[in-house]
Amino acid sequence: MQQPLTSAELMTTSSGVTLVDVATGSQAWTEPAGDGWTVHQHGPLALWGAVEDALITWQSAGSPALSGLGLTVDTDGTQRVWLGDPDGPSWNLPV
Repeated sequence: MQQPLTSAELMTTSSGVTLVDVATGSQAWTEPAGDGWTVHQHGPLALWGAVEDALITWQSAGSPALSGLGLTVDTDGTQRVWLGDPDGPSWNLPV
């Protein structure tokens, strides 16, 4: 799995979606292309790849509702989001 989108901001426009990682300046944006979409990326992080990885992880876990997400905070302050149960697929959040 790629690095999570911990510092990415999502913006929508009338013609697509833009992700900007405020920490690295990485960008990914979509634009209509025929019956589908074209994705463009720029910068050190492959933001759209991280979106696709997160979607695949969520689908592999049975596409749970928001109630299927959990959060664990360890004594050292580490914050971890998980799917299904604490031992399921997970990723850390920035502190």
